[in-house]
Amino acid sequence: MNCKPIIYILLLGTFLFWGMTVCAQEQQNDTPKIDSAMAISPDYSPTRYAPWPATQFLPLRYTVIDTTLFHISEYDPLLRIENLYQSLGINGQAHKSMIFDIQKPCGFSMLSLPYPLYFKKMSNLKIYDVTPSFTNLDFSYTFLTAFDLRATHAQRIRQVNFAVNLDATSDKGYFIHQEVNRLSLDATLRYETPKKIYGFLLAYIFNHGKFSENGGLQYSPDFTDRDPRHDSTITYDLTSFPVMFSNGNSKINTHALQITNYFNIKDKKDRYFGTLSHTFEFNHVSSHFSDYDLNNMFYRDRYFINTDTTNDSIQYYSIANTVQLSNFGPTDTIGDQSYFLRIAGGLRHEYVNAVSPRMQDNSLCLFARTTIRLFKVWEIYGLVSYNLFKYTQNDALAYAGFRFTINKKQQHYIGLDATFSRLSPDYIFSNYLGNNNFWTNDWRKQNFFKTGFYWTIFNYKASFNFINAGRYIYLDNNFDPIQLEKPFQVVQLMLYAPVRTKHFCLDAQLALQHATNKVIAIPLFAGKLGALYTTRIFKKRLRFQVGVDLFYNTKYYADGYNPVLHQFYAQQYIITGNYLYINAHLALRVKRISFFVRGGNLIAGLLSFRYITTPGYPMQGRNFEVGVNWKFYD
Repeated sequence: MNCKPIIYILLLGTFLFWGMTVCAQEQQNDTPKIDSAMAISPDYSPTRYAPWPATQFLPLRYTVIDTTLFHISEYDPLLRIENLYQSLGINGQAHKSMIFDIQKPCGFSMLSLPYPLYFKKMSNLKIYDVTPSFTNLDFSYTFLTAFDLRATHAQRIRQVNFAVNLDATSDKGYFIHQEVNRLSLDATLRYETPKKIYGFLLAYIFNHGKFSENGGLQYSPDFTDRDPRHDSTITYDLTSFPVMFSNGNSKINTHALQITNYFNIKDKKDRYFGTLSHTFEFNHVSSHFSDYDLNNMFYRDRYFINTDTTNDSIQYYSIANTVQLSNFGPTDTIGDQSYFLRIAGGLRHEYVNAVSPRMQDNSLCLFARTTIRLFKVWEIYGLVSYNLFKYTQNDALAYAGFRFTINKKQQHYIGLDATFSRLSPDYIFSNYLGNNNFWTNDWRKQNFFKTGFYWTIFNYKASFNFINAGRYIYLDNNFDPIQLEKPFQVVQLMLYAPVRTKHFCLDAQLALQHATNKVIAIPLFAGKLGALYTTRIFKKRLRFQVGVDLFYNTKYYADGYNPVLHQFYAQQYIITGNYLYINAHLALRVKRISFFVRGGNLIAGLLSFRYITTPGYPMQGRNFEVGVNWKFYD
């Protein structure tokens, strides 16, 4: 194991921890307090949200929605400071985190779609606490190429709380055959009787994507190795670069429905004895890739069905029922008690029916979880689950963690957690038949162990993680699944630092990491920095803001992308990274309306053309975007 990167990470981590403490102590005196005057001003909305109660729900922790002007230009989640991702260079397309992690629940999985920031899951939904309503509208337009529309409305009417979210993107792209049209719609509803005896939760998600897949450039050096002194990014005709596909298209639709009914068991004296709940889940995924010109090097003369056209589909649905008993309800909050014990347990049955690849499966999962608080300052968490029957038989997951409160007012905590999982891979890696890919594999279980230490003060957070992965499965450069026989290790050090003063804001998301196996594609360093200055003008009626964002990662062999399989794959031929992305924006707010203009990748072509995060897929060159944000709250 090469120790130099690990020593480098630990030394730099010591410096970051020290800097984090100093900055946090300074912020304690500079952070503006929310008083009664701010609560009724047009710049502040006391609306809270918490993660939507999943099947295995936990006590809720609410967070106040940030209604300040900060980060007003970051409507695309790929632009946000906390997200370090490689992408296909266009809004709404496939992307992959540069931070290695293994987060997978215990249960059946057909495939993991590469749209984690655009295609919603139940874990992405929010439960809103509003009095009585909250509405947010975002619209942005990138000149000549794209627009984004986002809308949220949350309402409370007596015992009923509901919310609707819309997220739509349309982007024509800037190379040949690169258009994207994407829609994500979700709705939630919750109701509880006045005496809190019965309640139900309802959530629905629809994700739709229609992608013109060009497969990337045929020869990336034609783009990256141009001379900045002679080639202009504004006048250069990007459609002159040949791409892999000129007729490839993907259509993906997903539907997800969750209905939870729960009964709080009480006696005539209103004494509480627990909650009995039942959750019904339905999921449907349909993915289709088609191409009508197979004479290119991407397919590598591999045809199992047809040599003229490709029509590859993945279609399946699943139905799950979960029954559990707990001593807390799905909408209960974490509470301020000095002592408590929250426990829950139950079983989950899941039925899966797949048309392509053809299969049927039944599984039964037994699970239990707990949250404990001791002496007001200690919190202990635990979760275990075990699967029975067929494909996921003997899959297991265990999690344990604790958090110690140093100063609750300063949000000062330290914590340690650990996760062990033995899981079956996505079914697509075991059995798949497409026009250009075919395999039948009997894999051994993947084993993962992750432990981490974290330290938070105010909103600053520093963490150190160690991951040991055994029998890891990945796609190689031939687009075939491979299982590593030897385990590998990953060490990570991460820091998130949001500096806030009266007029100045600086957010930093920094990550150092090292893997002992070179097929694990992660950069040694990746980081984003956002700095802005805000003030009030015209007798403080107009809020003005100017800011700049920076993104950089070191060189590494980033994973390539296969649009036929909708999966990233390992490659050791093309190096990406060592390019500084610079964005700048100017924003104005009048009461509840905000406007912004943003310039993206401002130095594109001035120093080099090596702005690529995924091999073959250049990022967008110099671009300009305008947008508006409008918040309503009563």
